[in-house]
Amino acid sequence: MKPLTFKEAVAHDVQGVFLDLEEFADRHTIKYDGKVYEDIPVSLQDVEQTERQQMKDDHLPGIFRAKATLYCSREDIGGKLPEQGKWLEINDGKNPKFFNKYQIGSSGMEMGMVRIELGRFAQ
Repeated sequence: MKPLTFKEAVAHDVQGVFLDLEEFADRHTIKYDGKVYEDIPVSLQDVEQTERQQMKDDHLPGIFRAKATLYCSREDIGGKLPEQGKWLEINDGKNPKFFNKYQIGSSGMEMGMVRIELGRFAQ
């Protein structure tokens, strides 16, 4: 049997560890570009809320900026690389019927996975 190349080994590790449901990933449903990708392994990282900078004439106190980084397999989202500026919804792990809606800040491939930078405003 032929040994794995470095890239093949990394891709195997990504699926076998980083997107492993017993290690880093959880099952989520994603809605993107009119399609629903149900119950796929996703690693949601760097989830945080920060105070947004209020402008002088801004009359919306209590609104925060929420951001997160989503990792998943490209195959699990139909082979697409989500586009910057479009919207993506992901269900909440605690309440699977509730979806958070995020705008895509950027996306790309990283070590065989899709990496999506997400942002939204929240109260």
